[in-house]
Amino acid sequence: MKITKANIKNFLRDARKNIFCKGKEADISKYKYFIFLNSKVTNIIDQVYPPFQKGFFPKDEVLIVYKHHFESVKYIERDLKKYGLHGHCIINLRDIPSAENKVWFYTHNSMYNFSVINKNLYSKHVWIGHGDSEKIAYYKKMIRVFDYILVTGELAIERFIKHEIFREQERYKFVKVGKSALCSVLPNANKHGKKAILFAPTWEGAMEEENYSTLHLYNKNAEFIEKLSNLLDIETIVVKLHPNTGIRDSKLIEQTLKSIEALVALNKKIIFVAQKTDWVYPWVHKRFQDKLEYKDKLYDLNEYSFEAGVSNISAMASMIYAEDIKTFVLYDSKIGVQARVESVAGKKIDLQNLSNLNSQTLFEQEKIEGLIDYEKGWENLAQEEIFGEVVKFINQ
Repeated sequence: MKITKANIKNFLRDARKNIFCKGKEADISKYKYFIFLNSKVTNIIDQVYPPFQKGFFPKDEVLIVYKHHFESVKYIERDLKKYGLHGHCIINLRDIPSAENKVWFYTHNSMYNFSVINKNLYSKHVWIGHGDSEKIAYYKKMIRVFDYILVTGELAIERFIKHEIFREQERYKFVKVGKSALCSVLPNANKHGKKAILFAPTWEGAMEEENYSTLHLYNKNAEFIEKLSNLLDIETIVVKLHPNTGIRDSKLIEQTLKSIEALVALNKKIIFVAQKTDWVYPWVHKRFQDKLEYKDKLYDLNEYSFEAGVSNISAMASMIYAEDIKTFVLYDSKIGVQARVESVAGKKIDLQNLSNLNSQTLFEQEKIEGLIDYEKGWENLAQEEIFGEVVKFINQ
């Protein structure tokens, strides 16, 4: 056989598949529902697990198809086993399963999503994302390729139309599933638990004009949280960073450390919630060690009652607000993209102007209409029941 570049490429691909994916492939015909992942991020399964944990996705009926990357594959396989999820490893485009009349769900942007859709033209393709956010990055035109988009409510639909991603006539593509679309990482409400404030800032944007983080204002963040904790008489601060904080912009590592240092100086109990594989965890643990209490998962903190949640312009703010927790969205008015966002879940707080805040202005929070809506008759359904209705809806 003549040796060509194509032959060598195919040989290497087959060898890689035999070494890394052998025994990690599933019987595609057994599954009706699929989630596709193409990510080098080591904690990607942690990011897609909340809808399983909350009961929206049925574990035994959904197959997670993941592309092999040396950086993430061992963590993906470890976490699939840990959470009892089913996975199917692929090497490249040739390995994408072809499954007719199935349903594919997508949680993250990837150019490979187009290849999956192209190879499964007779299946339905549904964007679920991982939250409801006002960030510009959330409104990408590539989302138009999906058959349906799961949203939290009418307000999310209006944003897509406002950003000219969809036209008014294309509302049929949206399915309003309320809290289910948020895939909340928060614990179940516990009004009798120990009182705490949740501080959950977002991460840096891919470009400066998409940067909504306020971690660079570390002393201002702490000043606001101190004011809030004193007003509410709360001694526990739970810190939950986005798991990818610092992965694009290394400056956020030091900003994170300085933010936590400023919180430690308040002489409060600080609980740091992160996986050991999260980008900033090693730096935080090395710097603070026993000055913090460490927890793996936010949704496991059922012994706490979050009296207030502090975030940035992000999906996390919507998650907090949806749980009827007092929500404060910190922003830096000197950053144009942050100042331009007018309507957010909760109360918007300019960290450049904290002097005029008092208890009355802090706790006056208007109810946002349209943030959480459901399709007709879905309001009182459990999440697993909503999943069943979603499947009926898109297959009708």
